[in-house]
Amino acid sequence: MNALKEHFEKVFDQLEQDFYVKSWISQQARLIFILESPHVQELKYGAPVSGSSGATMSKNIFGESYGKPLGRMVMKNSKEQLGRSSLSVIGLMNICGVPMQRKAYGGHKVVQEQSEFFDVLEAVRSNNQNDVYRSQDWNLMQDVILRRFQERLARYIDIPCTMVPCGRFAQKFFRLANMKSDLWQVIDGVPHPSYNSWDRQKYRPVIQKVQEAFFQHRENFSEGDHI
Repeated sequence: MNALKEHFEKVFDQLEQDFYVKSWISQQARLIFILESPHVQELKYGAPVSGSSGATMSKNIFGESYGKPLGRMVMKNSKEQLGRSSLSVIGLMNICGVPMQRKAYGGHKVVQEQSEFFDVLEAVRSNNQNDVYRSQDWNLMQDVILRRFQERLARYIDIPCTMVPCGRFAQKFFRLANMKSDLWQVIDGVPHPSYNSWDRQKYRPVIQKVQEAFFQHRENFSEGDHI
């Protein structure tokens, strides 16, 4: 293995000990949202989309009266075994399980110790319009992130579900993962829910597809109560 790539792997292993945010995907999950990476609120609560982006998702899926971040609701439903169909059918996962932005680490010493690693990590995050980079370091970092994502995504290859990559970064990595299943449906073109993007008029048609998939999966759910 390339020495630099091996180094990247080791740093990810180190970061995952303290900064990993797990996926929340129950056995009943059929609508799986794929996001980029955790940030401050996700580290605090331990679930993807636990901040303002998650609140945007909740409002658009459940209705305006539901303003609590989706990640916190899905996690609570799972941890407390509430069996609520509206939450049980939803799964949440990140492409990268640790934050890709320095500021999410709150000044932790690892940011200074691994400064060059974070330089490359943030570059890959910011330049998601490219599949292949001129910088070999960036390509190696992308390969490490992609392999780890593929390993997690492969767990659901035999589950009938709707995959929803949210935002350009998630859409790129989902495409590069090149993992297909006859049991999957994929909703393309869904923006990342940050900055209230799901409320914008130009995205209404694709958000409506998400809503329709949600109602269909919830209707097929056999246990629990609706929220």
